[in-house]
Amino acid sequence: PLTITRELCIRQLRYSGMMETIRIRKAGYPIRHTFQQFVDRYQYLVPQLTVNYPDAKQASGVICKRVLGDQSDYQVGLTKIFLKDQDDQKLEEVREFQLTRRVIIIQKTFRMYRVKKQYLQLRKAVIM
Repeated sequence: PLTITRELCIRQLRYSGMMETIRIRKAGYPIRHTFQQFVDRYQYLVPQLTVNYPDAKQASGVICKRVLGDQSDYQVGLTKIFLKDQDDQKLEEVREFQLTRRVIIIQKTFRMYRVKKQYLQLRKAVIM
């Protein structure tokens, strides 16, 4: 009853999914995301992605092909996508670049609006 046997340990590890996790990590795919998490995080790296590919599994494959290329070594499972460290780093670099670019556009637009508003107020004050 209170003894631990090798067979019991292995059975419990298999049941909890730890054996599968260990096998995947040994194969060299330490980064894994569910398809929906992956699409939510990287969807704006590919324009019109969710419109053209409503299925998260298909959309995940498209993101990897377009951003990482065909030479990349990622694996698409039944419920998750598996990435190597270098692929994850590349995705994060591209994501950071895209975020920065979009933030700059928002800042630029806001500054333009603010300066234009000040100019119109100044012009209105001078004309009256």
